[in-house]
Amino acid sequence: MRAYVIHGPQDLRLDDVPERDLGPREVRLALVYGGICGSDLHYVAEGRAGNSVLRDPMVLGHELSGRVVEAGSAVTDLAPGTPVAVNPALSCGACRMCRAGRTNLCFSMRYMGSAAYRPHTEGGFAERPVVDRDQCVILADDADLARAALAEPYSIAAHAVNRAGVAGARVLITGGGTIGALSAIAALRAGAARVTVADIQSGARERVAKLAGVDVLDAGNDDAIAALAADPAFDVAIEAAGAAAALNMAMSCVEPGARVVQVGFLPTSGIDLNLLITREIELLGSYRFVDEFDAAVAAVLADDRLAAAITGRHAFADAEAAFASAADKTRHLKVMIGADAARR
Repeated sequence: MRAYVIHGPQDLRLDDVPERDLGPREVRLALVYGGICGSDLHYVAEGRAGNSVLRDPMVLGHELSGRVVEAGSAVTDLAPGTPVAVNPALSCGACRMCRAGRTNLCFSMRYMGSAAYRPHTEGGFAERPVVDRDQCVILADDADLARAALAEPYSIAAHAVNRAGVAGARVLITGGGTIGALSAIAALRAGAARVTVADIQSGARERVAKLAGVDVLDAGNDDAIAALAADPAFDVAIEAAGAAAALNMAMSCVEPGARVVQVGFLPTSGIDLNLLITREIELLGSYRFVDEFDAAVAAVLADDRLAAAITGRHAFADAEAAFASAADKTRHLKVMIGADAARR
């Protein structure tokens, strides 16, 4: 079968890879849709995503929906043709983080399409990916499988919103990309009083304003940012841009003593952490998700706003064009690949 294999920086190939036998609890899927994530783009551009460094060729992809082709001997509830959304996280269930209910911090986490460990965990951008039964969320036969593939990034957004505590709050979100835009919707669904999304790109601001119906702010407008810093208008912030300037802005524009949740991966320099001291800011990390995935599947299928988050679709064979589209943040929010993509 064919798969999207990253061999190194700027070296993404559509390779033929062998199919393996199923374990008792494993399921073989026919990929229907796969969403290209920012981490996929980082692997292609740099050969790494955050602290996860590519050391061997690896199949990319962790935002998936598909239909069951074959199930292992111990799987009795998934018939061929059953549509599923795929949770890419498979925690060990036994380490102290798992026992404490913080499965996203599992010491032996296997996350699809991740080079965090060696051997790397193969991703799902393959014609017939194999997953564990526990990773499959069964969908209705008529479910929109493109929207179902948004469940993973929406889970990340929902976890950040849960970490932030937004009910009744004035919320600032820095970064209008996929996670920022989905965080805006998740914050509204969680009862935020007002949501403002800041981004330096006008196209991103226009897109998120239309998608989520929220206020937007030009993050490149120094005068506007200075005015907000002088008289903060936000109770909590979610930093989704992954930029030092964006975190500095978030810390300066929330009320003293407020909480800032960092969900975007940051560079290693340029951050003014003195703001944590002088303004007694609470800075929290937000990594992947814990138990938000099933609820995220329901949310993305129920909330029609999320259909507009999908701005590009490419046939599975169009790897180069698909990744070029996904990298063009002036035009696209979420780009999908898959068997059905060319027909939609």
